[in-house]
Amino acid sequence: MFNKPGCIFYGKKCNFNFLSVFGKLCESRNGTSENTQTNSNKTVSAQQIVEKEILLKPVAPNVRFNAKRQKYLNEALPPKVREILEKAEKFEILAEVNNDPDGLDFEPNRVAVITDENEKKEVLETFYFDASEGDYPSACYIPHHKIRAVYQGKTVEIEICFECSKFYVESPFGKYDGGIIRENRKRF
Repeated sequence: MFNKPGCIFYGKKCNFNFLSVFGKLCESRNGTSENTQTNSNKTVSAQQIVEKEILLKPVAPNVRFNAKRQKYLNEALPPKVREILEKAEKFEILAEVNNDPDGLDFEPNRVAVITDENEKKEVLETFYFDASEGDYPSACYIPHHKIRAVYQGKTVEIEICFECSKFYVESPFGKYDGGIIRENRKRF
């Protein structure tokens, strides 16, 4: 697992696969816009989650990069944006699964509400690693996944297209974009 150059994770070289972490969290919670599956695998309505809202604590992803990868990460996800992601009190992963046949509109029908700081940290570590690659050779951009993080009323949303390996960020500080690494990605 730890053989990708350019990143050190707990003192070891790493090979993260954000897509597998992302998929694991979305699939482990068979939620929809009306129902969400919690960490205990109990399905509850979205309204119940709001009533029992769990506020997450800040996390400190433990990743270090060489200068080139750090530059890519800072351009795609500036430190102010990462601060909101890391300090987010609310953290969700949204996905569109088999919904739009033409794939042109992103309408999430799965929501994984992250209620555990370790899961939030794992998502951020893998995403930071993949986002530090800085390469996105395709131009299709048909997103089917999103990360939404809220901290002190500030929201960061990151739409991700795993087909072309691009992501777009909307934050209170501006809009950003970048690429992620992915095994066997399409190259046009």
